[in-house]
Amino acid sequence: MQEILVNEHNIQDRLDIFLKETLNITRNNASKLIKNYQISINNTIIQKASYELKTNDIVRIAEIQIPQKNEETKLEIEILYEDSDILVINKPINLIVHKAHEHDMQNSVVNWLIQNNIQTSSIGDSYRHGIIHRLDKTTSGAMVIAKNNESHMALKEQLQQRTMGRFYLCMIDNPLKENITIQSNIMRHPKNRLKYINAKSGKEAKSAFYKISSKDNNELICAKLFTGRTHQIRVHLAKINRHIIGDYFYGYKGEYDNRILLHSHTLYLTHPRTSENLRFYAPIPKDMLEYIQRFTDFGGKDENFEEYLYDFMHRFYSGI
Repeated sequence: MQEILVNEHNIQDRLDIFLKETLNITRNNASKLIKNYQISINNTIIQKASYELKTNDIVRIAEIQIPQKNEETKLEIEILYEDSDILVINKPINLIVHKAHEHDMQNSVVNWLIQNNIQTSSIGDSYRHGIIHRLDKTTSGAMVIAKNNESHMALKEQLQQRTMGRFYLCMIDNPLKENITIQSNIMRHPKNRLKYINAKSGKEAKSAFYKISSKDNNELICAKLFTGRTHQIRVHLAKINRHIIGDYFYGYKGEYDNRILLHSHTLYLTHPRTSENLRFYAPIPKDMLEYIQRFTDFGGKDENFEEYLYDFMHRFYSGI
């Protein structure tokens, strides 16, 4: 039995969307839990996916048996760059980077590395070999993997010294008034262990957000992280009452529920062997690109969008 206390951030959320985001499962599996009498609220079984949550509702999930993906499923991941020391990929959505524990049967980036006989460093446990940094399951984009221990240690040091980093693109539900930098400590939510909140007693966190293009209540922005806290972009945007499109978990109230429109677009680092400063761009996934073209003032300028965006990111990168 798992128990979750609903707070003010989830007031009026649909039950199926709340379960999808809280349990990190598909909306279809959330609906199955409800239909199978596995969800109760305040000790009453709920079978309406559209039930709207109220403050202090106690949601209980009993006997969770969510179908796991077959670990042998063939994965396709785009390689952006590869040499004998590092591998840079464009991670697709709905794919975890590595297992949470040894019994986790979800597909992962590490599964793909093994399937393709890609050599990685041997630092850490067996299901994190080569992994320098993570992206959330629902986040796509650029990430680097170490192919040997020397590269692993060098890249880890760059990450700690903040000389390696990423720029993210995301669509938000309310345009920024101006470019803004947010410094606000972040900690795990005391009642929902899957969620994070702004709190003075949390760990230091700093993010910068830059306007790119907007239309009506939608805006494409760029986010730069100066620290690497879990859910940092989402938590800091919630602090100023902005939310990533599709991010019901942190307060989005719209109708788009395909996924969270967050993409790691630019990765910069120093090559661990040659000391060359490198920058990689991860093409935007088709679904997110279509949303951007439809709901920003780029409109029909499809053929110029990527060129404009790369130029913007280059100027942004050069200015940090």
